[in-house]
Amino acid sequence: MNVLLVVLSVFAVLSGGWVVFERRWDRRHFRRGPSGDFVVNLRVRKAERLLREEPGTVVLDVRPAASWRAGRLPGAVNAPFAMDGGGFGMDSLEGIPREVPLLVYCDGGFRSRLALPALREAGFRRIHHLHRGLMSWQIAALPVESGDG
Repeated sequence: MNVLLVVLSVFAVLSGGWVVFERRWDRRHFRRGPSGDFVVNLRVRKAERLLREEPGTVVLDVRPAASWRAGRLPGAVNAPFAMDGGGFGMDSLEGIPREVPLLVYCDGGFRSRLALPALREAGFRRIHHLHRGLMSWQIAALPVESGDG
């Protein structure tokens, strides 16, 4: 009984710590700029609505190619982002118009959050981030596709 109580207490403290960390992190990444540019964090239903109402939105999957092939949002373009400081590959963002809305995601939201500064640096100004990534999309029972595309 005591062990279970300790485990639950540790889990509660770590969960609370993650929430505080994530909120502070989000304040740095998600904002609207003075010239109409923005980076916003969207929950899954708002992301689904964005894709329905803004048909020109580019869906950008920043996971490794093998993960992209295994399952992705419908129509997603793969541009792997290396979390070890390597950023995006030389031509992975080539051909993606900078002026259209961009919905970026990964498995759970960590890698895609790390990619946000690089996307802004690359010239994207209307960036939507899928909160909790593909995981939230699948939990909401929304469609995914797989294969080589």
